[in-house]
Amino acid sequence: MADLTLRGMVIRTVDYRDNDRILTLFTAEQGRVDAKARNCRKATSPLLACTQPFTYGEYQLFCHKNKYIVDQGEVLESFYPLREDVERFAAAALCTALCLEGVQAEESSAAVFSLLYHTLSFLTYGDNAPGDLAACFLIRFLSLVGFRPAITHCAVCGRDLREDPILRFLPDKGGAVCAACAPVGRRIGKTALEAMRRMLLLDDDQIGRVKLKTPLRKEILSQLLPYATGYLPGIEKAAALFTSLHMPPRAAEQE
Repeated sequence: MADLTLRGMVIRTVDYRDNDRILTLFTAEQGRVDAKARNCRKATSPLLACTQPFTYGEYQLFCHKNKYIVDQGEVLESFYPLREDVERFAAAALCTALCLEGVQAEESSAAVFSLLYHTLSFLTYGDNAPGDLAACFLIRFLSLVGFRPAITHCAVCGRDLREDPILRFLPDKGGAVCAACAPVGRRIGKTALEAMRRMLLLDDDQIGRVKLKTPLRKEILSQLLPYATGYLPGIEKAAALFTSLHMPPRAAEQE
């Protein structure tokens, strides 16, 4: 392991001992990188600002006993407003949890990094509903990491679903399924599938255009969250927090 200078985003922090912190940095070039930041939790530490969740910065790491230590860090973007809005925080936490589970260490992940950076930017500074951006991130992320659900053709028989009047979404089958292959099961509307298809066509800097009506947003999220959790069970805690804020059972019952 050689010393490194890299730009990355803090997607996980674990407090260690009295004032240390273990960081997981997500980088475009090297995927996930773990590093210890010594004494960073002290109020006078020069590393305090660059070791906060969601921070995007430039980090100098040196290798000690086959582990990385943060030597210096510079904040390039703090995304600080995310910490002041619990709903936006929960959406950002879901996105970083997905990256933590779905991105490999020491593996180039430029497309996923770009998606995360733009999503956090819109969550921080845009006027989108956080759930809209989370839904868009989910379908695009799943597609990028190889877990894209079937949304155009039946996951079982492969027939085109766009003309079928009755469709179902079955995570254990791989996504949307025609009525012939699944006569029973949870249904999904054609509008929800079309919205997912359109979100996949956007460039990262266009995801702020996603504006969903509340029932449609909840339908998409209620399908994609269990699907994603089935493939990436490590996101369960973040998904539960997000669901409690954006899709509480009482609200769902009232609709």
